Amino acid sequence: MRREVSPALAGNNYRTLRMSKPTERQKQFLNELGRKSLAGLTKESASTLIDDLLAKEKSSGKTFPCPYCGKPFGPRPKRTKKCPSCGQTIVHLSGRFYTETRVDELDQAEWLNDAREDNRANVKSDWKDELKFRKEFREILTVGYLLKIGPACTASRHLNGLLVLIEDAFDAPEFLPPYPECNQETCECTYEPVSQHEVPKGTKFAEFEDPKQQAKLKTRASSPFGAKPVKTSGLWRAFQWFWR
Repeated sequence: MRREVSPALAGNNYRTLRMSKPTERQKQFLNELGRKSLAGLTKESASTLIDDLLAKEKSSGKTFPCPYCGKPFGPRPKRTKKCPSCGQTIVHLSGRFYTETRVDELDQAEWLNDAREDNRANVKSDWKDELKFRKEFREILTVGYLLKIGPACTASRHLNGLLVLIEDAFDAPEFLPPYPECNQETCECTYEPVSQHEVPKGTKFAEFEDPKQQAKLKTRASSPFGAKPVKTSGLWRAFQWFWR
């Protein structure tokens, strides 16, 4: 199933935390505030510098264009501010100004990207272990992942119950949820690692509709075990295993 990222271990050295590098958001914020050089900055000193630059900017009377109506407003808000001209809510993130709709879009994109990276790391680890197991025992431990589509993600309902081979997931983590049509507020889609004996009869592979795109996936062909769909009594039994 889709796994949660383990929280950072408690007891991290305090000195290490203090000396950590500035975050990407701090770097972006400092760039928007006109600070180009970040040499020698730590996460803590970057935070102090941002506060100092904000104070200087406020005293200068600098104004900014509203992302809705384009008319000037100031000073820079800490988080949100109503535009004095159009009354819309301006959202301030890391030195930049956005509409509320744009913030939702950015949050959605970040959520999807983070989930994809988690999937990539999970499958990479699973495939490493699986490959070692197959070579050592000449057996399959994990054949792939069964997809379970949440009730709110109706656009992806046709994927429910499909099997993503672990080899294909290794090549293309986007086979696994969440999908672009999913919404982070309502998505309950998951995937579950399964053995070949846990795959229900009649299960079908999840594959790209475009044969050329599917052909780019090379790991399946290099796997110690192969899989191919076969027909049984007019129904797709999905796969048959063979040793290469």
